[in-house]
Amino acid sequence: MELNLKRLLKDLANPDDDLRALSAMTLIKIELPDRKTRDEVIGLLMKATKDKNVAVRFFARKAIDKLRQANLSEEGLAPRLTPDKGLDSEFYEERVAAVMQIARENRSEFKERLIAMLKTERHDFVKATLISALKLFLTKEEAGLLSPFLTDPDSRVRSNTIEALERLKADDAIPSLFASLQDPDNRIRAVAAKALQSFGEEKVFAELKKMLRSNEDWLKGSAIYALSHINAGEAITLLIDAAKAPASPQETRVKAIIALANYQDTTSYGFLRFLASTGEEPYKATAARALKLYEEKFGSAPPTTTLVVTPAEEAPSKSEPTPGGKAPPSQDLASTVSQFFRKGKEEAIGLSQKAAISFVVGDIQKEQVELQKEAGRVVFEMYQAGDLQIPELLTISHEILRMNYFIQKYTEEEEKEKPAKPEGFFAQLKSLFTKSEPKNPKAQQAERFTQKREELFQKLGSAAFRKFAAKELTSSALEGYYTSYIKLEEKLQKEKQRLS
Repeated sequence: MELNLKRLLKDLANPDDDLRALSAMTLIKIELPDRKTRDEVIGLLMKATKDKNVAVRFFARKAIDKLRQANLSEEGLAPRLTPDKGLDSEFYEERVAAVMQIARENRSEFKERLIAMLKTERHDFVKATLISALKLFLTKEEAGLLSPFLTDPDSRVRSNTIEALERLKADDAIPSLFASLQDPDNRIRAVAAKALQSFGEEKVFAELKKMLRSNEDWLKGSAIYALSHINAGEAITLLIDAAKAPASPQETRVKAIIALANYQDTTSYGFLRFLASTGEEPYKATAARALKLYEEKFGSAPPTTTLVVTPAEEAPSKSEPTPGGKAPPSQDLASTVSQFFRKGKEEAIGLSQKAAISFVVGDIQKEQVELQKEAGRVVFEMYQAGDLQIPELLTISHEILRMNYFIQKYTEEEEKEKPAKPEGFFAQLKSLFTKSEPKNPKAQQAERFTQKREELFQKLGSAAFRKFAAKELTSSALEGYYTSYIKLEEKLQKEKQRLS
């Protein structure tokens, strides 16, 4: 019997309730190819079904069921789960498989069942899969069922939700997609930018104008933030209007003035120069500061072109070059929304050359970390499928499984104590910008274990890349991640040489 299995069986008799429960839960996940070993483990688990702790008894029974199913399968007697039964399974892998089968076979008769399941499902992988499947069956009018998951703690759930809302063309989701541009996860920001592009310039700018006219300062600030990352003439015009609006709060006007430092454009530059010389305080000083930020970013030479088209002008055709021989700048959202200043700390509007390189280095390192985490998730899925044999990777995967147990435990406890939240799309969005209530200790515990799990995913991915480079791990599922990681490493070394 393997050492890790012996340790798990030993933990079944540990005085600590959590360790006993974790041991029983882990025994559900691992694959035991040997019939004799399975029978031996079943015998020990039978004792655990009489444990004083209800969680230990529960997981022990589920582990016994799984091992007995393996015995029947070996004898050719185990029936394949239908999607209907798979959705009711206690094992999240079987629920995921059932949802994927429903989506693959376009079984729309399961739509209401999947909607009901999404309201109660606790496992992140299952929630993410449910959302991906439901985008095939929901109508545009039903897209609001998915909107609450835009702020889900799990990045995969948030990403799948954005993609689903994009597919459903849910216009009401546009404001929260602007909020997603500030997501700490690089991948979420990219997916949100792509989704915004798909809605088209007219709808996006219409929503931004509505946000700027709102009485809510947090909505105005969110609109200014989004506009400052859209390199289009209408974005500049809206920011200038916000900067000039006498009825707007001082903070809103200041933010709009600073945001104009993002553009190498004669219209925005001229407005800043005029305001810096003739404006009243504090806007005069703010404009002077914005001009300094502009010079740090673009140099001291004034800009020579503008994206802003006045009513008297006619925008040149996309196929028609400008008098200088260059193609005119595109003003469609598809070519502009995703032009962020940085993937990291985007509040730093003006950057010196050295600072810019430092940000590039930081961004590359962040992308590497995200790649390691994604690779770690792939390897963990291999572990759950029983396809992992390398001891170092198995050890880290065991730890991740342990974190999953504690996350689920404290999340469920916190959910029981959580007060009802205000519903509605804008209530969800407003919560991103307002001071949150003190966190429940159970939620803090769940967050702590979630953070630890993220660190373990990165550690697992890093170790997997080393094993892949040494040809100890040969899974084709990792090849793309590893290739991207190596390219980033080469780019990182070049940038570091520029910095030194």
